[in-house]
Amino acid sequence: MATFKWPTDTKRITSKFRTSSRPDHSGVDIAEGGYQPIYAIAEGTVTKSYTSDSYGEVIFIKHIVHGDTYESVCAHMKRGSRTVFPGDRVRKGQQIGIMGNTGHSTGKHLHFELHKGRWNYAKSNAVDPLNYLEKNLYEASLTVDGKWGNATTTALQKYLATTVDGIISDQVHNSVTNAFYGTTIDFGSGKKGSMVIKALQRLIGVNDDGLLGPITIGALQKYLGTVYDKKLSRPSLVVKELQRRLNKGTL
Repeated sequence: MATFKWPTDTKRITSKFRTSSRPDHSGVDIAEGGYQPIYAIAEGTVTKSYTSDSYGEVIFIKHIVHGDTYESVCAHMKRGSRTVFPGDRVRKGQQIGIMGNTGHSTGKHLHFELHKGRWNYAKSNAVDPLNYLEKNLYEASLTVDGKWGNATTTALQKYLATTVDGIISDQVHNSVTNAFYGTTIDFGSGKKGSMVIKALQRLIGVNDDGLLGPITIGALQKYLGTVYDKKLSRPSLVVKELQRRLNKGTL
């Protein structure tokens, strides 16, 4: 399972990263005809969103993944198509623009850069995006015991590229949250919920309110193919399967 989503539906590469013919090309060019939406590759915060002479319509997004900082750059987008701006939080897969032909561009395409660390003018942190997009950058080493505690939460946070602290924040007491182990559940008002649970809910296809309960556990049971009863036992079959998947990096 990928840590980073492709920024486009198409995977047609027209120019690769720092080739012999283009040693200063610090990204990849992705091109396709017709309407082509541009997506955020992971959850993050918009650091820049503006019109550049060279990049054209461009968006920079900072991502914290497995404790590491990355910054993605989506350039040459269609004029007027940018939908996010500095300070905005974006979710993985959220549409942020449309492929275009603005700035120093000779045809409609997305110029996409990925930097391990923050972007800088020398582009010294640039990495080849093709080594990261849809690549499994994290495999856990969990004990498969069916006990959902801090270690399982940490592994899930790393896998889903959310804040990594081993804590599922702002939960309410119910039969599910009371079945967790250790100090991984942080009880609160339930008004904000948890970022990692929101990301999990989006993955398994339920309302992303960030709150754990029978509906989310039932959806997880269906997603992982275990017994469906909307309950979290101590220990739990669905948690064992979750731990196995995280260890394999195939959630």
